[in-house]
Amino acid sequence: MQNGEQDTAYGTIALESEAFLLGNLVEYRDEKGMEVPVWAWMNRLAHGTALQIGECVIRSDKPRRTGRSWRVARSHLAFEVLDLTDLQFTLAELQSSVLIPLELEMAARTDVAGWTPRQWVDLVEDALRNHLWALDQ
Repeated sequence: MQNGEQDTAYGTIALESEAFLLGNLVEYRDEKGMEVPVWAWMNRLAHGTALQIGECVIRSDKPRRTGRSWRVARSHLAFEVLDLTDLQFTLAELQSSVLIPLELEMAARTDVAGWTPRQWVDLVEDALRNHLWALDQ
């Protein structure tokens, strides 16, 4: 690899890392025409601000490359996350205790690649319910 190619590769890694940390990984990969792995749909919920997560609930007029069903699933979960943070937790608490660990678990599991949006929603809803149950004990 020549030096210019390295700079581009490092720049791409830096931009993708930044998108990951800011909760914009799906949008970044979509804009670049890259495949969006199933686990990446957790990214906005796990790292985004309340405003960013709220934007998932609102329908965008911008055309997307990725499937509609994943966006609908994320919209549903975004609403649930925001609803919970209004009632019992701060968003940061919910992200650090449930959503980030779940994102990392999903990224490490090979079977996740074949999941449907419904399987993802079920996993997240179960994790949220289990967290609430544990706090009530």
